Amino acid sequence: MMIALDSHYTIGRLHWYCQDYLFQGGEPFPHVILSDGCSASPNSDIGARLLVLNARRELARFARVAADEAQRAALHWRLGRRIVRRAARQAHELGLNPEVLDATLLIAWCDGMMVRVHVYGDGCIVTRRADGQLAAIQVDYAENAPYYLSYLLDPARNVFYQEAIGDSAVAQSISTLRGPTEVIKRHEPFDNPLVFSFDLADFPLIVVATDGLGSFVEARTQQRVPLWDVLPTVLNFSRYEDTFVREYLEKALAELGEQFMFNVDDISLGVFARKA
Repeated sequence: MMIALDSHYTIGRLHWYCQDYLFQGGEPFPHVILSDGCSASPNSDIGARLLVLNARRELARFARVAADEAQRAALHWRLGRRIVRRAARQAHELGLNPEVLDATLLIAWCDGMMVRVHVYGDGCIVTRRADGQLAAIQVDYAENAPYYLSYLLDPARNVFYQEAIGDSAVAQSISTLRGPTEVIKRHEPFDNPLVFSFDLADFPLIVVATDGLGSFVEARTQQRVPLWDVLPTVLNFSRYEDTFVREYLEKALAELGEQFMFNVDDISLGVFARKA
């Protein structure tokens, strides 16, 4: 059974430059890593790149050590610390402040037919079953303030973050969408490990995305467009060849634009697809 992997990222309408970054590769296993730099932190686009490239270096070792779901959850923050500490040393050598690393990070890879996903900060995962049924998982945080790996570098910033988000025991929100009105939401502590696994045998299409996927706005009314309303257009893949994600994402954005719907934030998409 063949697995297709592709990815693409694009700028949001309200950004002067793109603060997302991603990398995909096929060795030692198919993987895609996404990051979304914080708009309020200068040079976070550089930080996003440093996090992604260091995650790439750490991933193979981590996948060998963490053999099952329980181990992946237990080692989730150890992996994050290794990534952000390496990135911080490189930022220092470049004369940059640690705040450039204020960025989310999503790491996804294929383990046989299983797609493993680790999320640091906010983001989105979408699955599609063979019958076409879509489901989405959205991760958000209180005060729209994701818990960045960079906070692990500075105890004072870590404490300030927990004070700023209110009740840190329920600051993380995980919403599961199975339809336009079918939403199951749960709240977890801000540092709850976000570790997921999906079987390509059950879900022939698995998509990981930065939170820009949920940033569409209707230009005439200035109202936020629900994620569920844009998914059928954005994920309308009919083939999985070459750079299919870029091709279909650009087409989807054009179609949505004709309906006056625009993504105000950068979008990064990584797609794992089971080919017949």
